[in-house]
Amino acid sequence: MNYRVLCSSVLALLFYINTVSAQMRWEPQTNVAGVHLRGLCVVNDSVIWASGAGGTWITSGDAGNSWAKGVVPGADSLDFRDIHAVDKDRAWVLSAGAVGSIYYTKDRGKNWQLQYRNTRPGVFFDGFAFWNNSSGMAYSDPINGKLLIIKTENSGKSWYQIDPLLLPSVLDKEAGFAASGTGICVYGDSLVWVATGGGARARIFKSADRGNTWSVYDTPLKSKGGAGIFSMTFKNENYGVIVGGDYVDSTNADSNCAVTQDGGVTWQLQTIKNPRGYRSCVAFVLGDKLISTGRTGSDVSDNFGITWKYFSEAGYYACDCTERLCWAVGRNGKIAYLDFR
Repeated sequence: MNYRVLCSSVLALLFYINTVSAQMRWEPQTNVAGVHLRGLCVVNDSVIWASGAGGTWITSGDAGNSWAKGVVPGADSLDFRDIHAVDKDRAWVLSAGAVGSIYYTKDRGKNWQLQYRNTRPGVFFDGFAFWNNSSGMAYSDPINGKLLIIKTENSGKSWYQIDPLLLPSVLDKEAGFAASGTGICVYGDSLVWVATGGGARARIFKSADRGNTWSVYDTPLKSKGGAGIFSMTFKNENYGVIVGGDYVDSTNADSNCAVTQDGGVTWQLQTIKNPRGYRSCVAFVLGDKLISTGRTGSDVSDNFGITWKYFSEAGYYACDCTERLCWAVGRNGKIAYLDFR
C-alpha cells in the first residue's frame, strides 16, 4: 500500500469513528423505579435487571418494552448497589451499608431468599461478580486492615469468608467504592480483580485461583478521600481498563483512566482525550469499543481506552452492555439505552 492510499484509509477510518460517535446518544426510557439505581445487569438483548435504594429491583424480559418492579420483603431500608442475573428468572442482589445482605430469586422476583447477612461493625459491601451460575465473589470495605471478601460455590446457598491471612494488608483509609458494583471483575474460570481507592494509592488486588492467593498492584489513578478506582472491565486475561477520579470534584478529569496489557500488573495512565470527568462505570461493547459514564456525562472509546470522545451530557451511575446494546441507570430511576444494532 502506497503512502497516499494509506493516508486515505486512515482518514476514512477516523471520519467513520467520529461520525459514529457523533451520532451516539442515550435514549431515555420511562422511569419505572423512582429511586436511585446503581445495580445493573444486562443478561442479553432482551433481559435487563436493575436494583437500587429502598430494596428496589426492576426487570424487563422484552428489551425494555415492559417492566416488572418490586421491593424485596423486609429489605425496604437497604440499598442494593449491585445485581447479578443469569436469565429472566434468576438473580441476586447485594446491599451496601451497615447491613450487608445478599438475596436471591428464582421466579422473577415473586419470592426472594436471604442467602447472606452481615452486620459486623465496619462492613460495607461494594460489589460482587460471578464466574458462572454457581460460583461468585463479593467484597466489602476493610475490617481490621484487610478487605472482607466472601465466596460461594453453590449458587449462594452458602457464602464463606476468604481467610484474611491470605489477603494483602490495605493502606490507611483504603477501601472500595459502591458506585456501580463494578469495582470487582472476574474472567474465565478463576481470575478476579478488586479495585480500591481512598488511600495514598489506588490499587488492584488480583487472584488467579478464586481467592486462594493474592497479589496487589499500584495504579496511577488519583487516590484520596472520595477518589480512586470506581469501575473496571477486562476484555480477556490481559487487557483491562479502569476509570474513576474524584467523586467530590466530579468535573475534574485528572488521572481518571488507565489501561493494562498484562492482566493488571502495570497500568498506563491516559492523559490525552481521557474521559471528561469522574466516571463510575465502564463497559465493553462492539468488540473493543468502550462506554464510560458518570454524574457529569458519558464518553466512548474506539481504541481500547487509549483516547475518549465525549458524546453525551447525560450522566448515569452504572452501565452494562451486550455485544451491540448498552443500558444505563442512575439518579432517581433514570434509565436509558444505546443501540448499535
